[in-house]
Amino acid sequence: MDKPTPRINSSLREKYIGQTVRVIGKLVSLSGDTAVLESTDNGQILVHVNGESRWGTDYIEVIGQVEPDFTLKEFKTTNLGNDFS
Repeated sequence: MDKPTPRINSSLREKYIGQTVRVIGKLVSLSGDTAVLESTDNGQILVHVNGESRWGTDYIEVIGQVEPDFTLKEFKTTNLGNDFS
């Protein structure tokens, strides 16, 4: 059985360096291999995109690893639609 993956926001990243987490956010920008998400606490998270995912909606859930510089290395992304409430 897989280990539970904590769902975090931008302010919790420092507590999870080197760990796999989930982040839900609104896509602010996507350029090349980087994306910026606005998380649930209105903070922004820089995501290093793995190149295999399809970022096609405004709201995204990213599963990834928190890097020492507080960025997120994407493992998997799920599109949540354009109207998330």
